[in-house]
Amino acid sequence: MLLYFKNNLIGKLMIDNENLINNNDNSEVISNTDTASFANDVIEASKEVPIVVDFWADWCGPCKQLGPILETVIKSYNGRIKLVKIDADKNQELTQQLRIQSLPTVFAFFNGQPIDGFSGALPENEVRNFIKKIISASGGDKEEKIKEMIQEAELLFKNNQYEEALNAFSLLLSEDANNAHIISGYGKCLIKLDKDEELNELINSLEENILSEPPLISLIAMKELNENNKKAGNPEEFETKLNKNPKDPLLRYQLAEALLAKDKQEEAIDHLLEIVKTDRKWEEDKARKKIVEILNAIGEDDPLTAPTRLKLSSILFA
Repeated sequence: MLLYFKNNLIGKLMIDNENLINNNDNSEVISNTDTASFANDVIEASKEVPIVVDFWADWCGPCKQLGPILETVIKSYNGRIKLVKIDADKNQELTQQLRIQSLPTVFAFFNGQPIDGFSGALPENEVRNFIKKIISASGGDKEEKIKEMIQEAELLFKNNQYEEALNAFSLLLSEDANNAHIISGYGKCLIKLDKDEELNELINSLEENILSEPPLISLIAMKELNENNKKAGNPEEFETKLNKNPKDPLLRYQLAEALLAKDKQEEAIDHLLEIVKTDRKWEEDKARKKIVEILNAIGEDDPLTAPTRLKLSSILFA
């Protein structure tokens, strides 16, 4: 790997910064620059996102092989890393300062400093590994790591491992305290573990703007649902009564609430849908409203949500 830069060279390239002319739109993922704009387009820009610099020339066959690969890989990161291309023939003073001896030569900058590089045309898999390493070194993969950790915590929750899930979400909160998905997951664990006081403290500590986000709406709905179901009773008791009187909507509704208290959402929804089907206006549309309450609690990503909405729509518009 090539790392020939010296601190005094970086300083030299930034001299007369007032006279630098930025010829590129910094919002572009791929751009061209020259010696005059190098400090602005590379060194300064790398303080925002990692910058990969590709030194190339028209006569260079390997450059023509590497260039498109670099562009494809860089674009796949959707702005988390950028590519700046420099024509070596038109910027010979810069290539001499950077001691570039062959083409193509690639450097990666972050926080105004070179952090890695290579020379020669690499195959796509090696270029991807190089870019991935740069992203990781610059902390740009933190978002992806957090997403993976959220998925792992949610899986623990789904498998009823609530203490483990709580610990996982607690760790995530230390990484991203304002993430609505993390806060919601943490709160739902508190619900399952009957830690009502801690749950209330959590919700009361949140700003109004975050309470309006879908994951927090789901948390509040689950909290209300849980409170309503705490005295729901034993499902077996209501099943016995319902078998004797299957047309009684109140018994069916009570059974649904008891099933919800046991985390049997799908069975509960089936009974509520049956009430809507046979008597939608029962108790001022109470069964349909309960279904909506359940869907708000489990969230749009739950596998039950979409099919339940479809079934409900089919009944309502039949």
